[in-house]
Amino acid sequence: MINLNGEFVWWLGVVEDVQDPEKLGRARVRIHGYHSANQEDIPTSSLPWAHPIFPVTSASSSGVGTTVPGFLPGTQVFGFFLDGKEPMPQQAMIMGTVPGVNAQENIKEEGLNDPYDNFPRDAYLGKPDTNILAYGSPEDGTPAFNKIPVEEVPTGDGETWNEHTRDFPSKYPFNKLYESLSGHLIEIDDSTPPEDIVGPFRGNGRIHIYHNSGSFIEIHPNGEMVIKSTGGGYKVTMGDDNMYVQGNLNITTDGNATFNAKNYIFKGEKATFQLSDDFQVNCKNFNAQPTENINMVAGADAQMGGTSKANLVGGGGNIRLQGGMVELNPPG
Repeated sequence: MINLNGEFVWWLGVVEDVQDPEKLGRARVRIHGYHSANQEDIPTSSLPWAHPIFPVTSASSSGVGTTVPGFLPGTQVFGFFLDGKEPMPQQAMIMGTVPGVNAQENIKEEGLNDPYDNFPRDAYLGKPDTNILAYGSPEDGTPAFNKIPVEEVPTGDGETWNEHTRDFPSKYPFNKLYESLSGHLIEIDDSTPPEDIVGPFRGNGRIHIYHNSGSFIEIHPNGEMVIKSTGGGYKVTMGDDNMYVQGNLNITTDGNATFNAKNYIFKGEKATFQLSDDFQVNCKNFNAQPTENINMVAGADAQMGGTSKANLVGGGGNIRLQGGMVELNPPG
């Protein structure tokens, strides 16, 4: 019986099952003081389903808002019974999760533990449930630990550049983050450099969205942005696309660069092509109209001609043919 006018009975328990057949976000919870830790006395399948309470920022209606809770087997949760002080209350409500310190390894054969033996993770034994990245640098067992920056990327002018990495570790409690079960990560990091930690809060902090494949987007405190894909990359724009670079633009590829467009317009001061192999142009008409000189010097033979006519036109100036031997209409 639901007795909303009676005294609430508060409880603390451990989640053992989140596979809610009704898909309402419920969990089977073994509650301290009500359920024995002995799995033979009360197996997980006999525990009642506890219903979660979502915050007012979530609509919890027709798929709008947060509809899947974050607790997992082994999570400590806090709540109350709707059926008050019944001898064995069954209608539990989950109000929130309770972090702690993982002082020992999980014992899946005992109640009040994770029956699947996934938690606590090895990296968190002897440490609080607070994400390690909230108060320090990535370490083995945390997302982003294996991020390897690209370095010494060559540019077309003989220079190199390195991928920007974080300058200092996060500081508790300024890094608010979310880590998913498979290792996806979102960080909103307001941590400041060590010399700024005392006194008025300042600094732009860092924003980091990380996929467990290693792909990520990271905005550094100085506003620099790193976008990295460990697989392929696709960008589709159905309308116009505009890019403005106030400084230099370097594009480097270890493979081929292919451009396909209806028309090309290049505008600038100078253009330099440095090639170790052929330079080929296939087009309908080829027109070059420099405002000053044309200089063409070949390291071997130079040929200019046409299948119809080949005309050398000097305009109002002179035409000069100069060499060790000049042949006009030679035989053969």
